[in-house]
Amino acid sequence: MARDPRFDILFTPVKIGSKTIRNRFYQVPHCNGAGTNSPGMNMAHRGIKAEGGWGAVNTEQCSIHPECDDTLRITARIWDQGDMRNLKAMVDHVHSHGSLAGCELFYGGPHAPGLESRTISRGPSQYNSDFATVPNCPGFTYNHAADIDELHRLQQQYVDAALRARDTGFDLVNVYGAHAYGPMQWLNPYYNRRTDEYGGSFANRARFWIETLEKIRRACGDDIGLVTRCAVDTLYGGKGVEIGEDGLKFIELASPYLDLWDVNIGDITEWGEDAGPSRFYQIGHENDWIRHIKQATNKPVVGVGRYYDPEKMLQVINSGIVDIIGAARPSIADPWLPRKIEEGRLDDIRQCIGCNVCISRWEMGGVPFICTQNATAGEEYRRGWHPEKFEPAKSKHDVLIVGAGPSGSECARVLMEPRLYRSPGGHQRQGRWLRQRRCDAAGSSRMELPSRLPRNPAQQAGQEKQAMPTGPRC
Repeated sequence: MARDPRFDILFTPVKIGSKTIRNRFYQVPHCNGAGTNSPGMNMAHRGIKAEGGWGAVNTEQCSIHPECDDTLRITARIWDQGDMRNLKAMVDHVHSHGSLAGCELFYGGPHAPGLESRTISRGPSQYNSDFATVPNCPGFTYNHAADIDELHRLQQQYVDAALRARDTGFDLVNVYGAHAYGPMQWLNPYYNRRTDEYGGSFANRARFWIETLEKIRRACGDDIGLVTRCAVDTLYGGKGVEIGEDGLKFIELASPYLDLWDVNIGDITEWGEDAGPSRFYQIGHENDWIRHIKQATNKPVVGVGRYYDPEKMLQVINSGIVDIIGAARPSIADPWLPRKIEEGRLDDIRQCIGCNVCISRWEMGGVPFICTQNATAGEEYRRGWHPEKFEPAKSKHDVLIVGAGPSGSECARVLMEPRLYRSPGGHQRQGRWLRQRRCDAAGSSRMELPSRLPRNPAQQAGQEKQAMPTGPRC
């Protein structure tokens, strides 16, 4: 099927500086537990999204220096040539499908514990983290208040990391300033208690971020599209950044140095509705804040809001609230969401339900994440699973599905396709829900069930032994 012409605007290219995104679908940076040390997992997970039509695909938070060692969490790094080589696998795979690849530069300050590198990060003020990076140890991390020389060295670390990202082949470099990371700590009076030229007034608190963007632009020129991820309101009221005060003023001040704004709402410990479940929070929950940003910039704006519904995407684009649809969780639930819209397959979209099992699992310490709606997430490389492509199974046995939740429904949807699927690597298209229940003692590739269960209760009493599948109980 061809796409509905009403959705054509979602597939118009948008200029991001010297780069062009082929459509308006942008996978914002999100963690997946791959980091840089699992390049195959990272490559396959991000690459399937590019294959599925996401016009730009970003890394997770990418540490710029050993001072920003976020262990125990598993995140990406771009410290040296080894990291560049590992990240290049993702870049090349994303490029092979015609999408832009983006790298999010991350410096954690008091939120990076340095447990592996044993370093101490720098920030605007010496301040204990209000976020327990190590479980059950609140305030475990802290940072050193940077003097002017150290401050300039920190800015140079951003520049050096941006150059490494450019040389790796990334099209977009995103200076991560949301969630109280990096430059946001300097803008946010909650963290910045300085009284010199980098603290106090709004202009002074914005200085570090502005100077960093200016130096990256000068070093990289038009070789990259320069992006910054900004929390335009930290939801702390006057103790933090408010959109009507510092938020919009910073958007206006920094816009000359940027090619794209990646905006969100909330802080590291106050996400607001940014991770709300679908049962309680509507799509586009951030729009009441984001709709004001276009007043302060003429650069494209990407925003998030658990967008999986094409109609809602159309509304937010046509109303001018954002220029590009950003997504983390919906891109995990359905890596092929844009492609399904383009092909007119709207009923096939796997809808993100906002259950947050993805981020909840990662917060355990960076373990590979999972998804309630997409059981292939995180297993694209290790098991060869693909959310949409499977080889036909040769067995014609009937299959009994136990459970009608998200996994059972997805299993039924796949089984009702014209053919029963198996992955190219021989792995069964069963996901967690059937792997956890498989009872095949012989270790075959799929669970064998009887060809037909008895329909008559009287027959069932006499054939119960015959009807039960063989093998040990799980």
